[in-house]
Amino acid sequence: MSLKHFLLILAARRGIILVAVLGCFLASMIVAQLLPPRYKATTRIVLDIVKPDPVTGQVIASNFLRAYTQTQIELIEDYRTAGRVVDELGWANDPAIIARFNASSEAATGDIRRWLAQGIIANTKADLVEGSNLLEISYTDSSAEGAKRTADLVRRSFMEQSLEFQRESAAKTADWFEKQTVVARQALTDSEAARTAYAKANGIVVTPNNVDLETERLSQLSSQASGGVSGGGGGGGASPTTTQLDLLDQQIAQTATQLGPNHPALQAMQRQRSVLAAAAARERPASGPMSFGPSPGMVAAQKSRVIADRDKIDKLDQLQRDVDLKKDQYLKSAARSADLRLQANSADAGMTPLGDAAAPEKPFFPNIPLIVAGSTLLGLALGLCCALLIELLARRVRSGGDLEHAAGAPVFATIRAEPAREPFWRRLFGWPARHDATGVEA
Repeated sequence: MSLKHFLLILAARRGIILVAVLGCFLASMIVAQLLPPRYKATTRIVLDIVKPDPVTGQVIASNFLRAYTQTQIELIEDYRTAGRVVDELGWANDPAIIARFNASSEAATGDIRRWLAQGIIANTKADLVEGSNLLEISYTDSSAEGAKRTADLVRRSFMEQSLEFQRESAAKTADWFEKQTVVARQALTDSEAARTAYAKANGIVVTPNNVDLETERLSQLSSQASGGVSGGGGGGGASPTTTQLDLLDQQIAQTATQLGPNHPALQAMQRQRSVLAAAAARERPASGPMSFGPSPGMVAAQKSRVIADRDKIDKLDQLQRDVDLKKDQYLKSAARSADLRLQANSADAGMTPLGDAAAPEKPFFPNIPLIVAGSTLLGLALGLCCALLIELLARRVRSGGDLEHAAGAPVFATIRAEPAREPFWRRLFGWPARHDATGVEA
């Protein structure tokens, strides 16, 4: 079929095409007038995704932004949010709505609140504005004021529900961390008790910087021995016994802040001080004009005592490391519990409302120009299809080429007679005239 033949068919069946186009046009106009109008109101929320958390100071990672925003969108269209809107509007207590519910198929469930919430969810849409952190919420309703009011209620209910979710989650996690804090505190207490008991059983005195007294004394003697002769005339130098006495006094003062006066370790240190004080008193008259550091024998003796107690000291160091570990666990658990408890009491939902919804002036649906244009194009396509189908079912000779194809012989000429005026209905539907064409067969 050539283009010319196709155009001849369309010209011949123009009535069918015209009727289809006009029919669809009129039907679309009638339907557009009968459809109830629908109004859409939109409101927006600023998601504080780049703002640090006021309690923890954490910021949402960029690879979790899509999941976070999708979660917020799903929460807007969730039953909890829609249920809050139903409660705010008071629809569940409206007699007209109750009668409508009783007449529906959902009456068997008896849950009018969920039935109403499903209607709100069906009319609510939320999406993220491209290239921004704005979350847009839209709601469609049969009235402009109803759409505006419900859109604002959906936004407020969503923000309240989001804050409630955050508080519930933080409170549950805080409860768990508080239990772990109690366990960690008990473990720390047990570890400290084990260290103290071991030190008491082995007669080890630990300084506030967690070094045993004998090891620290060896360090002092070694530093004094490396210093050599000290002082000049007039008894200016201090004897080793006096130095040890001063060191022991410092240890007693520091230990007294941790242990009671009747503690065996503290009493042992006081007895040791009495012995050192007597020895220092005996050495003081014999001190000459020149004072020397501790003798190598004293350093060697002290080193022997430290080496002899090395196993005990290593065990005590191990217990001390365990105490430090338990203390670190306790402090971290307590700090995390406190942060979560603050977050559970926080009033910041991580989002800010951006103005109220405005009542739309024009209905969102039906879009009359779009409906009419679409129906007209549909009518045109329907008319073309009907014209071609009718032509295929009842072929007509439209030109000399058709006659040549049908007869299988060449056509030398076409003589057109002046046709009689055909009836209007015959011309409208493109039916062929009684004397359309005459062929001369060779």
